[in-house]
Order: sequence, then C-alpha cells, then structure tokens
Amino acid sequence: MESRLALKVLVLLALPTVPLGLREIVSVDPGHEHHRLEVARLRAHFDSVDADLRIPSALPLTPAQHTSRATLIDWLRDYREAGSFPRNDRFPDRAMPFFRDSRGVLCAMAYLIDRSGRRDLVDRVAATRNNAFIPELAGDPELSTWLDSTGLSLAEAARIQPYYGPPPGETEERGVSASYAITSILSGGTSLATVGVNAIAPSRAAGWAGMLAGAAGLIAGAVKLDEDGATDDVATVNMIAGLGAFTFGLYRVVTPRPANVSISPLVMPTARNPRLGLAATTTF
Repeated sequence: MESRLALKVLVLLALPTVPLGLREIVSVDPGHEHHRLEVARLRAHFDSVDADLRIPSALPLTPAQHTSRATLIDWLRDYREAGSFPRNDRFPDRAMPFFRDSRGVLCAMAYLIDRSGRRDLVDRVAATRNNAFIPELAGDPELSTWLDSTGLSLAEAARIQPYYGPPPGETEERGVSASYAITSILSGGTSLATVGVNAIAPSRAAGWAGMLAGAAGLIAGAVKLDEDGATDDVATVNMIAGLGAFTFGLYRVVTPRPANVSISPLVMPTARNPRLGLAATTTF
C-alpha cells in the first residue's frame, strides 16, 4: 500500500502585532522619540529664559556684575545650541531637576558655574544635592556668593533651571526592530518559496534548499522566541515557516515526487487578538 503523508503548514499573520508591511511592523523607538521631544521642550525653555534675562535688571549692579551677567547669558545660549541636556533616568514616576545626570551631563546652572571656573562647586552640589531645586539651595553660602558675583538673582537662577521629564514607560506591546523585521521577511519568504518549489517541482536539490532555508528560519525564530510583544510573535512565525520548509525539504531529499497542495483561509482566536492566515495542506 502506498504510504501518504499529509502536512499542514500554517502561515499566521498576527493582527495587529505582526502586520504585513514594514511600515507597521517596525515600531518607533519610544526612548528616541521621548528624547527628541525633551530636547525641543528644553530649547524652547531656554529661548524664553534668554529673552527674560536680556531685559535690563532692576538690581543695582556694578560694572563687573553687568559684564559677568552678559557673559553668562551668552554662555546660556551656547548651552541651548549644543542641545546636550541631562536625562531623568532615576525617577520614572515624576519630573525632576538634575544638577548632573548619570552620564555626567550638566544642567544649565551647573554648566554656567562650571564654565566660570567653579567646578568644585558643581561637584559638591552634584554629590550632595543633585536633585534639589535652586530655591532649596538658597542657604548655600558658596552658591549665594557666586550668584552675587554674576549679577544673577536667586529667582533668575531658578528660572534658568529646568526639570527633566520621566523616561517613557514600558508599553504592553513592543515593536519589532527594523533589522529583525527585514531578517524575518527574507527568512520567511525564502522558507515559503522553497515549500512551493518542493510541492510543485520537487527534486533533491530543491529539498536541500528547503532544509537550509528551514534551518535558517528555525534559527531566526529561536534567537528571539523569548522576547516580548510583537518580536515574540514574529519569531513564532519564523519557527513555523522554518519548520515547514525543513520538513518539506527533508521529505523531498528522501522522496522527490509531486504532491497535491490545497490552500485555505484560517482564523485562530488568541487571548489578545485573532490571528488571520493561510493553511496549506499538502498530501504526498
């Protein structure tokens, strides 16, 4: 009796977590977008501060204080243009000031103090009161002396100091990186192509090609199978396509003969979203 083997290959498309196009499958990095918006917000803040500080001060300033004040205002513009600002990487639940962040980036006030030659004052405040608002440092005699020498009031120093927004929270679904999306499309497409070749025009050469493509798909899926969100879904699809290609290929290496192929739509309910796809049933 002729033995027959039926193999069903499921090509699942998880909607919306595993969509068809690169535009949808590749997510925008929330950290990068948060940083871009923070830089824009802080630059707008310093533009406003710059305009306020250039209004003649009502304080009775000496010529030396006038000169120092004008210099600091120009330095603040340099700081704004450089666009290198601290990041709040310690307080995920609220906005906070940072005199110096974990990367060593200085806030505007720390930058002005440091550029004036008082790195020692910056180091001390960063070590002891790194997240203090300027009004909370009003009792610091060294800072008060420095402010007086520059012609800045405590209120103006507080106006200069910004806060830094909390980092973006983790989302329930994480997008797929561009590199993995492209790898998956190439791997999955090659796997499915070899399945078609082995089903329609079988040969041992096509079988070996299917085994190689299937092995690549299995590897591509295995390395990302434990990731969160859409990456895990795409890895699962890679594993399924790779397994199908490898199985078809192995069988064709052993038995290179035609097969009957039927394709039907498939809907599979899941805990999150229904998955739509195709079921290819092949009888050898």
